[in-house]
Amino acid sequence: MGGKTGDGVVVEQAGGAAARAGIEAGDVIVSVNGTPVKSGEQLQSLVSKERKHLALLVQRGDEKIFIPVALG
Repeated sequence: MGGKTGDGVVVEQAGGAAARAGIEAGDVIVSVNGTPVKSGEQLQSLVSKERKHLALLVQRGDEKIFIPVALG
């Protein structure tokens, strides 16, 4: 995960569960389970607290979409 924007974190490279769920390079992760994301460090912290599922709000182009991610 990577670059910071004003509203979320830009995905530089997707792998693992995120890639399998459909997260792509260039997506902007806006929130995790309803919590707004402001930095890569915060994103990693939110993801590390979850064990089974995440609901990511992603900005892709002009639209925002929810992408469920199954962990583990």
